[in-house]
Amino acid sequence: MKNNTVLKVLALILCAATALVLFAACDKQTELNPVETTTEPVTEELTAAPIPADINPLTGLGGLAESAQGKRPVAVVVENHPDARPQWGLCTPDIVMEGLAEGGITRMLWLYQDISTAPKVGPNRSARHNYVEFAAGLDAIYVHFGGSYAAYNLFANDKSIDHIDGSKGENKYFSRDKSRNVASEHTAYTTGERLAQCIADKGIRTDIKPEYAHPFTFAETKRTPSNACSKIKFVFSSSYKHTFEYNADDGLYYNYMNSNKMNDADGKQMAVNNVIVIYCNVTKYNGDAKLVEWNLTSGEGLYISNGGYETIKWEKGKTHDMLKLYDAQGNELQLNTGKTYIGFVPTSSSAQTEITA
Repeated sequence: MKNNTVLKVLALILCAATALVLFAACDKQTELNPVETTTEPVTEELTAAPIPADINPLTGLGGLAESAQGKRPVAVVVENHPDARPQWGLCTPDIVMEGLAEGGITRMLWLYQDISTAPKVGPNRSARHNYVEFAAGLDAIYVHFGGSYAAYNLFANDKSIDHIDGSKGENKYFSRDKSRNVASEHTAYTTGERLAQCIADKGIRTDIKPEYAHPFTFAETKRTPSNACSKIKFVFSSSYKHTFEYNADDGLYYNYMNSNKMNDADGKQMAVNNVIVIYCNVTKYNGDAKLVEWNLTSGEGLYISNGGYETIKWEKGKTHDMLKLYDAQGNELQLNTGKTYIGFVPTSSSAQTEITA
């Protein structure tokens, strides 16, 4: 009996010792390989506030009609020959783009986010491929009256470019105003109502592709570029020189053409919130002296607004690439809200630009 008791006690001591050894081993293992706990860093995603649907993507201003929200802009070719002046509707586009056509003359492209608001506009004139490429970079519907062979080749080779041609199947949406006693080529015009009807009749896509929905960046509050600018003069050719003069009372730059007020047919002078000068190389198109080619790859320019100016950089590229604008530091250029004039000025004329502080 006494021997059995001794054996039981020894067994209990042995079990206890084994347990202590195992516990120590586990504790040591825990020290060597501590349990890893990961704590995910808490990060706050900073997302830009959504742009309200009624903001006009071409001007940054609110109040855009619901029928024009999320839609493609319409780009209308308007000539700038002396016999075409004063133009009908000059003060109505959201954006006026101008550049050299040929023979030292310029042509304009008027952009509307809500084409239904456009009044009588013109004189309408023929397409040039450089303007088509600019419009394609905005997913715009292109409106013209005839065109160069280079423009028609572009239309034929790229069916994704929707266009309305007043000299062909869509001539019923245009009229001629012969009251000025000028040659017939300076008399064609159309209206926003007619163009809206044409777009509907032809079944042209009206919803804009998402990547083109916001082509420009607008400042949240009005800003003044760092260098003073009360007046800027730039030169397209010896016969086409523009001067924009700043009016501090309304914050607008008023357009003068060859020192004369650039008035519309109703006698109102064209004025804009933003003036953008794009310097680009202009050469002959495939050696053809009758047509010009703008190098739309990249370059430098000027941004003028609210009594100041700054140097900028720009880039485009292929036909459907959007025009991108940057400040001197490489950040997206922030425009002031309102109407804009964009001039594609030959780099060879950049030295003739005059800025008055």
